Amino acid sequence: MKKIYLFSFLLTFLCTTQAVRAQRTIYHRIQLSISPEKLEYLFNHGLEVDHFGYENKQDFTAEVSEQDVALIKRNGHRVTYLIKDLEKNYTAINREIDRQAALDRKTARLATASTPTNFSLGTYAGYYSYAELPAILDKMRTLYPNLITVKTSIGNSVGGRPLYMVKISDNPDVDENEPEMLLNALHHAREPVSLSQLIFFMWHMLENYASDKEIRTLLNSSEIYIVPCVNPDGYVYNQTTNPTGGGLWRKNRQANANGTFGVDLNRNYSYNYARDNTGSSPTPSSDTYRGTAAFSEPETAALQTFAAQRQFVTALNFHSYSNACIYPFESLNPNSNVELATFRNAATYMTVENGFKIGNAFETVGYTANGTAPDWEFGEQVAKSKMYGFTPEIGTSADGFWPASSRIIPLSQSMIDMNRKFLRISTYYGRATVSQPLAVTQASGTLAYQFQNFSIKPTSYTVSATSLSASVTAVGAANTHSGLALLQTTPGTIAFTVAAATPAGTSLPFEVAVHNGLSVIKDTVTLLYSPSCGAPVGLAAASVTETSATLSWSAVSGATSYAVSVKPRSTTAWPADVNVSGTTYAAFALTSNTDYDWRVKPTCGTYATGTFKTLLQTCFTENSGQVVFEAENFKTAVVGTGTAAGRTWSSVAVGTASGGQAMAASGTGINLQNSLVGPRLDYSVNFTTTGTYYVWVRMAAGTSGTTDDSFHLGLDGTAVTLNPNTSNYNNGNTAWTWIKAAGTTAFKVVVSTPGSHTLNLWMREDGTRVDKFILTTRSTYTPTGTGPTSSAACGGSVTSSSVVGQPRLGVDNESTPTMEVLAYPNPFVETITVKTVPNGQSSSLRLLQTNGTSVSQSTIPGTASETVLSTKSLPGGLYFIELIRDNQRRVIPVLKQ
Repeated sequence: MKKIYLFSFLLTFLCTTQAVRAQRTIYHRIQLSISPEKLEYLFNHGLEVDHFGYENKQDFTAEVSEQDVALIKRNGHRVTYLIKDLEKNYTAINREIDRQAALDRKTARLATASTPTNFSLGTYAGYYSYAELPAILDKMRTLYPNLITVKTSIGNSVGGRPLYMVKISDNPDVDENEPEMLLNALHHAREPVSLSQLIFFMWHMLENYASDKEIRTLLNSSEIYIVPCVNPDGYVYNQTTNPTGGGLWRKNRQANANGTFGVDLNRNYSYNYARDNTGSSPTPSSDTYRGTAAFSEPETAALQTFAAQRQFVTALNFHSYSNACIYPFESLNPNSNVELATFRNAATYMTVENGFKIGNAFETVGYTANGTAPDWEFGEQVAKSKMYGFTPEIGTSADGFWPASSRIIPLSQSMIDMNRKFLRISTYYGRATVSQPLAVTQASGTLAYQFQNFSIKPTSYTVSATSLSASVTAVGAANTHSGLALLQTTPGTIAFTVAAATPAGTSLPFEVAVHNGLSVIKDTVTLLYSPSCGAPVGLAAASVTETSATLSWSAVSGATSYAVSVKPRSTTAWPADVNVSGTTYAAFALTSNTDYDWRVKPTCGTYATGTFKTLLQTCFTENSGQVVFEAENFKTAVVGTGTAAGRTWSSVAVGTASGGQAMAASGTGINLQNSLVGPRLDYSVNFTTTGTYYVWVRMAAGTSGTTDDSFHLGLDGTAVTLNPNTSNYNNGNTAWTWIKAAGTTAFKVVVSTPGSHTLNLWMREDGTRVDKFILTTRSTYTPTGTGPTSSAACGGSVTSSSVVGQPRLGVDNESTPTMEVLAYPNPFVETITVKTVPNGQSSSLRLLQTNGTSVSQSTIPGTASETVLSTKSLPGGLYFIELIRDNQRRVIPVLKQ
């Protein structure tokens, strides 16, 4: 007897297995290149692809049956197989994706939505089996009995399996007069991520109700009905055929008259049912078979009855895949939906974060579909209420119908913002955002806000404010906002009064509440009491250098602090203010030779503005214990005082000088001995090497009777020696000589700290001329000729007044005035301006590369003072400005950034 039973069992098992194999349709992931016109032809002639990628209107990627592959090939198209027999290979492919995801997780950035504490992957390749679903719903009820109902069923499937339903709300067991919405998943059995992300979102709502005021308001203001699995038979069938995931059965398990199985539940709804044979199929074996009549299937009939019993405002029908948000009418192209603008605005709003493509079926997935849930939800408005239905298609073509288990949580996280926004538009939800500025300048203040309605169904809201400060003695009445369209905003104000004795700077916190008739959501905003105390006066800029300035102003009565900002005059936007407690502000990191605007206001008043200009940058960088610079490249020149009043240093053209230019002291008949009242030259040097520096000066006595040549040197304003016998001089020699010592005493300075220092040169006697300076830590160093080239300027830029290259051409008369040339900005970007003093003679101007090649050439008329060169197309690097006039040649190095 046992043998007979065993034989019967084996026979039944083999027959069932053979039947399942006989029913199995093989699917492949393919790719082909095809035009839109030819693709549309295939759809009109039987192609049943329901999801695909179509990049650049040429590259078509989809998961299709062997029958669809045959159809494509019959029409002359070449197919590339990305994955053959998806069901057979899904597990191995997803295992590799999971392995790579585990490696990538080490460097992955934190997700915007955290994973709920109670969410975990299921036993069905990471997804939930149908048997796990009731246990999850039971656990939710056990943990949150005040937010979710006990599971019930709205009906049974073809195979007698219950269509579970729960409701989430603040009073779940009470049928309240609140907006209702419907969420469902798994119309199609091969789209398991639709269920997983729905469970993820349900846990998100339940776990965050107590701490998230938005979730709390949404659940207090609505009733959310959820049917997690619309097609349990098809879902269980996939688990039977492919227990490790990857089953591609789509329809329910209805036994059709011709021996085939299944009806596409998302083609079985009544609105535009069977409109054509492209959007659904009359063939029972087809994946898009629509059934024998609208609502012929117990699953869709149960949803029909359920909707007739409720007053649903909206619906989300979760599917996969395509990363799209589809709205009605899916059956039409073009879309003649009378509320198309509303659907488009809502879909745009919901998909800002996840970037889903929006539109009807044709606009998003490339084909029409009739008899679908969203079309019925919105189109049928007699037997039930009008529902704004949407279909999110979750996942990319790379995910396919069965994303790897490592993709379940990221895909679920990508839906959180969209799902939350769906709740906002489904119920009565509005927010009031307090407008800027947040300062109160008078005792009679106004709290200004922008109110926005998020509900797709217009309603009335009340916005009120409550003071949380004793300094506010009265607050105005609440405002009502009603009749606003979806996402429409409108301004509002609420007046209040500040107590007379309130000091400036007092914080005034308010609680702003929005009441939708069902629930209140509150936000706290703090205003600052800042009665106006006027604008500062006495604005001044002192200690201005190439890169800094000290700004000051007179104190303002009643002010406790001030806001200051500085900007180049060439720009229009002010940077953020810096708050200071005193009446001075040190501005740093400025650009040399630049006009600046600055403004200052007390926190209780208004702005006053001032201007200043930074000095031309003339600073040199020491390198490896040596720095070299031309005498004419001084940072500042100070006029003499006392017995040397009016005496100055001036630039003179000297053919034998380094670069053709030197500095000479003015006047005759003066000998100041040890007094430091003579005119002074200052040179800025940035030292990185500390220690003793030996100073070499290339100098000469003057001609025409001014042959005296004595001067004093110093560092940072302090003279090193004032002994006339050891002063630096050249015994009246008019030839250029390198001077290191007076007699046998070497002149030297000690740099004890790195950074910026100033070398000083005071005139002691008339007739002094200086050409070049060398500071070196090498005591045995001796320069020759005109010495080495000048060191680099500070910050890598080159001062615009430096002279390099050859001396003036054909000039030997020292009385010829020097041709002054300035090039700015330096460094430059798109343009550079070359400026000179006109003398009636035209000037030849060239911009040269370092190898001497000319990249730009022009002429400056004798009456013009400047010209602008366009340098936008030039690569970055060092260039030279060459100007030739009156047989004089000036060469200036400039840097392109």
